[in-house]
Amino acid sequence: MSEFEISQFMKKLSGFMVVSFVLWIVIVVMQFFIGIFTVVFFGYGVGTLILMVYNLIGCIKYYKNINVIKNFSTKSEAAGCVAYFEKSIPMCWIFMFLNLFLGGFIGFIGNLYDLILAYYVKSKKGELLMPVSDPIIHDVY
Repeated sequence: MSEFEISQFMKKLSGFMVVSFVLWIVIVVMQFFIGIFTVVFFGYGVGTLILMVYNLIGCIKYYKNINVIKNFSTKSEAAGCVAYFEKSIPMCWIFMFLNLFLGGFIGFIGNLYDLILAYYVKSKKGELLMPVSDPIIHDVY
């Protein structure tokens, strides 16, 4: 891919990441209300509030990454982006099944979306990192 194509891909990718960010913000808001409700009325829910804070911190970091990735255009930056998403795959699997096991269906959906996004970037690794070649046929004149 050329730098222009990499730039276009990164802008598209950042759009997908915004969807993930919004989904996780919805999860944080839901955890806040569920946590507050269960603390006030049932006396437990502190765990939900702790997870809400953890997810909120993750959302803030993720938002910063969206703004950085949106402006990527070089092969080295694309390689860093691919590495970022490849490293996220194992944690996505772990938290996806953890959410499924503990009954956090919306968290499962959030992790599933992130996992699909990570595999999408991984599938484009060859194209992103392939060197731009000269045309095979050169002018003879």
